[in-house]
Order: sequence, then structure tokens, then C-alpha cells
Amino acid sequence: MIRFWGTRGSIPTPGVYYLKYGGNTPCVEMRCGESILIFDAGSGLRELGASLIHEFGGSPRDYHILISHTHWDHIQGFPFFHMAYLPGNRVRFYGGNSVSTLEKLIFGQMDREYFPVTVDELASDVTFHTLSESPFNIGDVTIHFTHLIHPALSLGFRVEYRGKTVVYATDSEISDDPEIERINERNVGALIRGADVLIADCQYTEEEYRHKVGWGHSSINKVIEIASRYGVKNVFAFHHDPLCTDEQLDLMLDRVRPLVKAPMRLHGAREKTTVYL
Repeated sequence: MIRFWGTRGSIPTPGVYYLKYGGNTPCVEMRCGESILIFDAGSGLRELGASLIHEFGGSPRDYHILISHTHWDHIQGFPFFHMAYLPGNRVRFYGGNSVSTLEKLIFGQMDREYFPVTVDELASDVTFHTLSESPFNIGDVTIHFTHLIHPALSLGFRVEYRGKTVVYATDSEISDDPEIERINERNVGALIRGADVLIADCQYTEEEYRHKVGWGHSSINKVIEIASRYGVKNVFAFHHDPLCTDEQLDLMLDRVRPLVKAPMRLHGAREKTTVYL
């Protein structure tokens, strides 16, 4: 099961023009049996926490948060994550920085200068794990990771569980630049090959991307192209531009649908949407 809690990039975007696809920054929940995986800790993590309290109450659980990278829109929800304030819960962070750096960046936003609640008030057991070998396992879930093209380190994740594969690859630049293309063919191609679901950075139209080269994000056209080449079954366009309204997103998706060839299908990632595999 996959559930989207935040699909927007860069900054939360409240308002009537963002109701369909949502305005929270990246957070995706994935259930693999008893394992609860959370991809990124953007502002959508707050609503996920509220949902988990409704579901589990104070029952102790393990929560595994995989951080693609530590730009603020991908970590800003953690101080509002209810489950971190309940004794008995275990919150495990996984990321590509050194343990001290990841911990510093996650906890640093809870300094008194930024936030009224300090790290000392977290009642759960919070630990940090540096990812160095791929694949690794969380319970009976196998997870591969690779580096993506983005300013500062960014990781993409491939989750394999009971014959199904889901890839989370946001904040990644796919372009025609020969050097970038070689890296993406090696890294992204291997990550997404044959995936049942690809959650991918599709922030720009093809026209917009021409003015955003080097920003670390992709056009939806290039994502469709590489996903088709590697046999992806479902693409969820993700990390929506904060300036892009629901109407504009609908138009962007409609314009590229002729590029999508069966059996692949294209979807716009929407908050609160649940996908079952």
C-alpha cells in the first residue's frame, strides 16, 4: 500500500488553487506487511502522524523514515510528527549523509531559535543510520538506493517486497546533457527497471525546463521517455511546482498523455490518494 501525504516541491502551498493535488511538501507512506516506511519528512508528515495516532493510539511502533536529501522541504515536517512524542515508539532515519550531519540537520530545526519544542522533549527513541551499502533490508523488505542528479546529495530508493517493486526518485534531473545522461542511464535506469510504480520528479513542462537547466529537477517529458525505455508500469508525477495550480497540472498531464504507450500509465500524485499493489 502506498499513500501520498505531501506531493508539492519547495514550499507548502495552501489555497483553493491547490486542493486537488495538495499543497504539502514531500511525504509518502508505504506499508509492507508490518513495516511502515516513510519517504521524506516534508510538511505532509504532520497529517500522516495524525492518521497514525488515530490508527494506533499509543501502541508502540517502529517508523522507518528514508530521507532522499535534507533540503528543507523534505525534512520540515519532523518537528510536527506526533509519533516522535510518544514513549515506546522507535523512529529510524536513513539517509546518505554522515550520521552526525543527518542528525544535526534533522534536529537542528528544533533549536529554540527556530522552534518552541526542543529535541529533549521527544519521548520516542530516534536513531540515525547512514546508508553505505545497497541493497539493505528493513525486516523482509529489500531496498536499493542510488545517487541522483541534484544540487547536494540526493538518493533514489527502490523497494522490493513480495514480488512488487516501487521506486521513489524525486529531486532528480534527467536531461539530454551527455554527462548527465550517462549517469542517469547507469543509476536511474538500474533503479527503475521493470518497476510497478515509479514516483518521480516531474516538476516542469518541457518548455519550463529549458529555463531551469541545472536546478536539479526534471521535465515530465524526459521522465516518460526514460520510464518507457525501462519498462515502468505506472508513473506518478510528483514534486509539483509550487507555482503550478491544479488547473495547470491537469493541462500538463493531458498534454503529455499521447507520449505514454501501453502498458505504462501516467498519474498525477495527489495527497490522500492510496495505491494498492
